[in-house]
Amino acid sequence: MIQTKLLFCVKHFYEDEAYVGEEHSHPCYEIVYYCEGEGVVSFHNRQYKFEKDTFMVCPKEVKHIECGAKGTVVLYIGFELAEGVELPEGLFKNADYGILEYLEKIYYESKHWGPYSYELVNHFVAIIALKLVNFYQLDKEKVVGRNFDNIAGYIAANFQDDLSTKKLANIAGYSYDHFRKEFFRRFQMTVGDYVLQKRIAAANDMLRTKGYLIKEIALECGFSSVAQFCTKYREVMGVSPKQMQKQILEDEKNIGKDRYAD
Repeated sequence: MIQTKLLFCVKHFYEDEAYVGEEHSHPCYEIVYYCEGEGVVSFHNRQYKFEKDTFMVCPKEVKHIECGAKGTVVLYIGFELAEGVELPEGLFKNADYGILEYLEKIYYESKHWGPYSYELVNHFVAIIALKLVNFYQLDKEKVVGRNFDNIAGYIAANFQDDLSTKKLANIAGYSYDHFRKEFFRRFQMTVGDYVLQKRIAAANDMLRTKGYLIKEIALECGFSSVAQFCTKYREVMGVSPKQMQKQILEDEKNIGKDRYAD
């Protein structure tokens, strides 16, 4: 279980017509749950519009400002977290994370303090932290997956171009090393091998079509020269493009003979 320490738990009503707080920070993590109302919270030069059943996660020592409409109700906690554990920051929906029931339990214990309330509240805070980290990691996996689906589509549409790992990493918005590792983890091959696979598949389609010269296929499929095309093709297919073309023609002739064999 993640080690946590609750520092405060407060429920607050915005009684003014438009509450505008001063810029402030805390020496701990803060979670602000918006039970009612709507408004804006700002930190790290970004504005997040909150509404009922959303919540903000703000890291320690990060200056932020909260502005809310009259009638807004917030339930917030401040807590310390074990070294090495980082929570996602920003605005989130309770429907995705399900933390409200634990916040309410923390608030109840803080108002009805008993002999084991200290252990209970920190247990509930740890559960909230675990839920945030766990779901956020799953959500990041989905985002990464969608991003690499886009990259796969981009490669399929542009395999004839110069598609270096660096160029694709820039398109995806990742560092070179991170992109290279994530790509291999997802597709079980390097970027170069994946692009080559697409080029060979396209070359095979053209070899099955009469009238194309080997040099035309090499150019259309993104190879720098006929020599490179022949070398790479043989590495993958075990025969040269010319041999494959010849084999395809012979197979077609044999099929034609079989049709009239009877």
